[in-house]
Amino acid sequence: MTSALPRDESCPLLPQRSAQGRRPAVFPAIGRLKDAIAANRDIPEFDVRPDERTAFLTFVYIYLYQSYFTPPARSQDLTSVWNSAKDVASLASDTEKRLLDLWSGYLDTNPSLQEVQSVLWSKFPLHPESVQCLRVVDSFFAEHVPPAFLTQPVIQATMMATWEKGLLCNDDSRRQVWQRFDALTSPRAMHFLHLLGQLIFVGTLAHYLLYPPSFIMSFSYRWYSARETFILVIAASSLFSPWTVYSLSYILVLLGFLLTLPSAPLPGSLSFIFLHLGLMVHVVSLHLPYPPSIVYLLYPSAFVPLSTLLVQGTLRIFFPATLFLLPAFLLTSYLVSASLADTTLQLPNLNPAPMDSRTSFSILFLLVFCIFLFAIFTGISVAEMTLVTSGEPWDRYAPAIGKLARQRFYCTVIRHTGHVFFPPFNLLRLTLFILTFVRSMFGYPRAPMAEKVEVIIWRASVGLLGAVVASIWLWGSI
Repeated sequence: MTSALPRDESCPLLPQRSAQGRRPAVFPAIGRLKDAIAANRDIPEFDVRPDERTAFLTFVYIYLYQSYFTPPARSQDLTSVWNSAKDVASLASDTEKRLLDLWSGYLDTNPSLQEVQSVLWSKFPLHPESVQCLRVVDSFFAEHVPPAFLTQPVIQATMMATWEKGLLCNDDSRRQVWQRFDALTSPRAMHFLHLLGQLIFVGTLAHYLLYPPSFIMSFSYRWYSARETFILVIAASSLFSPWTVYSLSYILVLLGFLLTLPSAPLPGSLSFIFLHLGLMVHVVSLHLPYPPSIVYLLYPSAFVPLSTLLVQGTLRIFFPATLFLLPAFLLTSYLVSASLADTTLQLPNLNPAPMDSRTSFSILFLLVFCIFLFAIFTGISVAEMTLVTSGEPWDRYAPAIGKLARQRFYCTVIRHTGHVFFPPFNLLRLTLFILTFVRSMFGYPRAPMAEKVEVIIWRASVGLLGAVVASIWLWGSI
């Protein structure tokens, strides 16, 4: 049974031990664990500290669970495919049970919130020679994660508390003042700032589309005011961050301005249409369960499952139904338009279609449209996405939707934890990276102060704004 974490190692914000090479690698441990399970032996002992055993085994079990879901070889016969599917289901279920038993024993020690956070944010290398280490929570981004582990009440409560309060630190930790300052910018506060930037971008872009600049033939006219400059800076800086569902709208907006240089997009041009399309895509993206999104603004357990339900319904029901009835839609729409037209462009010598044809083709088009709606509603009801009575808010629509919604929420918490730069503040980090890269081109080694300078920049920009937002929330007891 795993003992409780000692107080000097229970703060996730503390720097990792310098001797990270002594930490065991994950992939070799997976091989040893597989052999032990196949031979019905006890779990092998790994060269890991007792206070890190729960974190390391959690990492190993999750990656072991994911390793079972490899695509089967195409050369296998039907019997081999069936037997392989049964083995995968059995091994995955056994691994999930072992992981839950591990955490059941760990929770018997009554760990505190910061101790559970320390387990989930512990770092381990995947390979013995790896320099980069991954955290346990980084495995939540994978497609296959043990569902019972994601829906475990303690994991759920820990991620919700981390979302609201951030990673906790001890009162007697070193650099206490700065760590407390960093902790003020919780994932919720950082996500709010990230979302606020998106909303300001949408508002500025909408203002430009409503009140575009006038067309003036003058070489001295300034096309780019603060409004246009802000739109370009946000769109350009977002392309230097990890690409998300918002990247398409940023590309459209950036193309709209680049295609009209040195002037600005004006109504009636293709570039102006690009801006309209970018605004539409951005507004829709703000309602998807991908950060930053308004679904995380107030009550994630209420709105994230609804957004996830709509996304899954669109991908698994709306698109297949549309493709299934697309030929009938194209045929009936052409017949209706041809029958209702008084003249036919292709054959001008023919008389207009008789009223009987117009009526029948219109009925046929409405019939296909009704079949389309029927396919949508039938698919939703059969897919177990109907509203059910559940004591767990995340599972209000279906357990599968609740599991996926939790995973989306966990990933949002993880991405907004720590010293994270989001647009346009990522340009500050990009500037530091360029300076470091240019310095390395002249043969100078990487300055050890580069990481400290990056933290200082974060505290002076994102951290300061996050502290203001968190103070407002604390004052209002939200």
